[in-house]
Amino acid sequence: MTERRNRTDKPEPPSNTTGKILSFIRERRYQPSERLPSERDFAEKFDTSRGAVREALAALEAMRIIERRPNSGIYLRNSDESSIEALVLHAESGLPFQAEEIADVVEVRRILEVQAARLACTRRTPDNIRDLSKILSDTEKRLAKKQTIEVEDEAFHLAIFAATKNDILLRVVKSFYELSRQRRRLYFSDHSRGRRSYEDHCKILDAIEGR
Repeated sequence: MTERRNRTDKPEPPSNTTGKILSFIRERRYQPSERLPSERDFAEKFDTSRGAVREALAALEAMRIIERRPNSGIYLRNSDESSIEALVLHAESGLPFQAEEIADVVEVRRILEVQAARLACTRRTPDNIRDLSKILSDTEKRLAKKQTIEVEDEAFHLAIFAATKNDILLRVVKSFYELSRQRRRLYFSDHSRGRRSYEDHCKILDAIEGR
């Protein structure tokens, strides 16, 4: 059956629908292996097209949040089966994390940062050193103006990962920075923390440059 839609209506972006479905699952406290509403039900609930819902569900399935069983329905999967992208979507949707989840994210990011610094010491090039130095120069300028350095802090760490010459490692860690963006925004609202971070980064750059 062809859906009727006013030609002046713009279909809702699938990404918005994806976030709504994820929020709905969280709010209703669905449990793993529990059956979710149908594609048609979601479309009616969010007043959007079934096409948008279909794309949103496909995205959630690719992130291993849900599974669609033939002739049965849509079911929620165990959270430990979901991808890192699922956590990023969770954060972008403004949904709260459990304290344990936050601690795990911070721990993994720190482990990756330490290993990245070690690899960067042996693999870095002069271009990497110039990139890191430029970021620190920009950081110093912002601190002088009493401005936050959350963007520069992320850029510095990602530049270290770039210096490892491991593209997969860089792609993985970008997801963890997406997850911690709001937390870092709050953290660097304190100017003294920005100053301490800058001083630490200077020491890290000296270590990487000196191999």
